[in-house]
Amino acid sequence: MKSKIKTLLVHHREDLWQALKLALDPQLVETVSVPTCGEALRYLWSENGPRVVFTDTQLPDGNWSDVITLARRSPKPTNVIVVSAQVDVPLYLEVIERGAFDFVAPPFEPKVLAHIVRCAAESPLSRRADPFGPRSKGVTAYSEGGR
Repeated sequence: MKSKIKTLLVHHREDLWQALKLALDPQLVETVSVPTCGEALRYLWSENGPRVVFTDTQLPDGNWSDVITLARRSPKPTNVIVVSAQVDVPLYLEVIERGAFDFVAPPFEPKVLAHIVRCAAESPLSRRADPFGPRSKGVTAYSEGGR
């Protein structure tokens, strides 16, 4: 039997997150929910910290970007997936640019979500590494014509 993937859910609103929890439930995913960045920090630094973090876009003491920063500093490699109530292309691009593993919005398809979680857990540093090296002033290699 495969071990469950430890997953942290950082959110303070139940509506959207109930649907996410239901979609994750059949996927051998162990979830813990916390409402703030401060509590997320405690779990990220625990001995058996999560492999994957789902975070809301806004939190009482921060936002998705703060959660990515906390995950980067945690002792265990952890990927962050940002959850939004709706598809937001500019936010999606910013989230990926700043190092999130992925961005999801409802409806949550269990098979797709399972694939995302498996990939995030299996390659926890895949979005941290920048294949183009350091960037200056937030300009991507793609916006420079691929150079």
